[in-house]
Amino acid sequence: MKKFTAFVLSAIALMCFLTGCGAKHDPKYCGKWEADYINVDGKKYENIGLPISALFRFELKKDGKVEWKSAVDNPIIQNANDDKDMVWKDADGNKIEIRVTDLSGKTETQKMEISYVDDALIIGDDGTEIHLVKVEEFTEIDPYLINSAASAIQNFGITQ
Repeated sequence: MKKFTAFVLSAIALMCFLTGCGAKHDPKYCGKWEADYINVDGKKYENIGLPISALFRFELKKDGKVEWKSAVDNPIIQNANDDKDMVWKDADGNKIEIRVTDLSGKTETQKMEISYVDDALIIGDDGTEIHLVKVEEFTEIDPYLINSAASAIQNFGITQ
């Protein structure tokens, strides 16, 4: 009986240890995020023929998953989550890391580090910054405007 009790207690301790070693996800990052504006070489853009919020929006889930949320009603763009494993985790110094793995194996896994500054997420690269704010619900976008822009992009072969 002593062996059984010791085994059970050891198993419980091991399970507690393994549970405690899981990835932590700071709740300040969890939720819906959309672009507020883009800075390009010091110039601020909130609209480029359509609102910036229509282009960059995603949800960071509590379980570490990322869901891209396109405002575009277009099959190519709507299926951006298909065949992708997108996850996020806390990184050092008020940053998160997003990893996108192509499950089809066509492209290599991509990683992106995003900074958290003044309650906003900042994606920055070479003089360009995308400023994202947390929202309760994604901004509604005029479907005609967004679909026209998506069709133009698709017709000129920019998306695929």
